Amino acid sequence: MRSLLILILVVFLNNILYAKDYWADTPEEAEEYFRNACAGDRVFLKNGVYKNAAITLINDCGTESAPVVFMAETPGRVYFEGNSMLRIAGKYLGISGFVWRNGGEGLGSRPVIEFRSENKIAEYCVLSDCVIDDYNSGRKENIENKWVSLYGRYNTVTRCLFKNKINRGPTVTVWLDNKEPAYHTISFNYFKIRGNAHNDSNGLETIRIGDSRTSFTEAHCVVAFNRFEDCDGEIEIISNKSCRNSYLHNTFYTNDGGLTLRHGNNCLVSGNFFFGGNKKLSYGVRIIGEGHAVINNYFFALKGGESAGFRSAICIVNGITNSPLNGYFQVRNALIAGNIFVNCPAPVIYSGFNTRQEAQLAPQHVKIQENLFYADFGISGSAYAEATPTETLQLARNFIVGYTVPSKMIGFTKVSRKGIKRNGYKLDGLSDQLSKTFDTIIPVLNKYGSSYISPSISNLMGNRKFSYLTPSDVGPLWLRNLD
Repeated sequence: MRSLLILILVVFLNNILYAKDYWADTPEEAEEYFRNACAGDRVFLKNGVYKNAAITLINDCGTESAPVVFMAETPGRVYFEGNSMLRIAGKYLGISGFVWRNGGEGLGSRPVIEFRSENKIAEYCVLSDCVIDDYNSGRKENIENKWVSLYGRYNTVTRCLFKNKINRGPTVTVWLDNKEPAYHTISFNYFKIRGNAHNDSNGLETIRIGDSRTSFTEAHCVVAFNRFEDCDGEIEIISNKSCRNSYLHNTFYTNDGGLTLRHGNNCLVSGNFFFGGNKKLSYGVRIIGEGHAVINNYFFALKGGESAGFRSAICIVNGITNSPLNGYFQVRNALIAGNIFVNCPAPVIYSGFNTRQEAQLAPQHVKIQENLFYADFGISGSAYAEATPTETLQLARNFIVGYTVPSKMIGFTKVSRKGIKRNGYKLDGLSDQLSKTFDTIIPVLNKYGSSYISPSISNLMGNRKFSYLTPSDVGPLWLRNLD
């Protein structure tokens, strides 16, 4: 045993002693250093502005404890402009501290950052503390491109700022190969101002995981502790198009859109905060497909339901018989529990909505339980409604303050406003019965969402029912320090 401990110590010390720092004057020099780097080595690109830099980083020498990292000399002081782009491929690699700005016009359909190079993919790689701002391809022609294209497995995009994307193409896209789960993590990022320069109706998501062709692939991706602000590109801020993904403790703040479980099954939406503000098209979650759970979320002042049923705080959509992959699959075995709805237009939960004339398959086996519906004076209507009767609807322990109780439905209890005061989204003076509903965290079963969540995320979730993130909670660490 003593010999084994000595051997481990020697290996550990060797990693420390032989890890090197390289200082590159040009992107080309950085590529060369990176290609020949060993585990634990760091390649720094000196501060400055680099135009039309097409960087490809390939290395297989990184390890979990000693990744190979490409870094800015000073975080936030290395700028890529013009038509700069970056590709990364290999294992246990990192990119940190760069800013893409003043460019992107000539990229065409190429992504700004791509987690692969030709046929080689990235695995266990991390993009962190970077900024992409107003880096739009083909502004006049509205060419579609992505800012970040994720391939491979176990990659992470964290603490980045993505701002002012106005052309078609999701800001961050996860590509699946129909064979293996991806297990990517997208966390602690600030997605701000997602526009729509040409008034398109589709293809302007902020995050898309999969597509219709891979919609039945188990992706096992985690999107957690991000802030989405003024993401008005289209109705789907997040478009889920695969199975077993988790959307945890994100904040959706003043967006003309919401989170759509567009394709795929068995996804988890938990602990998120949705705030509509003055956005007339804001909504919460649209449910399509089987086995989804929407639990422990807070929905506040989402106005989209005033203009369209599919923009209700929660909309459960009808399916199409023998639906094609890009159609609408029937909702089955959905769980909506432990959520808090405050000042959302009625109906707050709208089930059986027809998105198309051929969508006639009503939702089946839906559980709605232990939710709290609260409305200020002046807001009226039913907390729940059905455009098409749900088959096997289970209702239990739902409490309503201010809204009306759905007719002839057992499982909704009307509660007096007496003693309840609203302080912003907070509710004070709740009875013991309502407080329990407000605070209780619905447990998550293994059949919902990703089978892997990083310890840093699960530890931060702790015993929180939901999270509200401010701008200072997300984005690059160096940018937060400037604030």
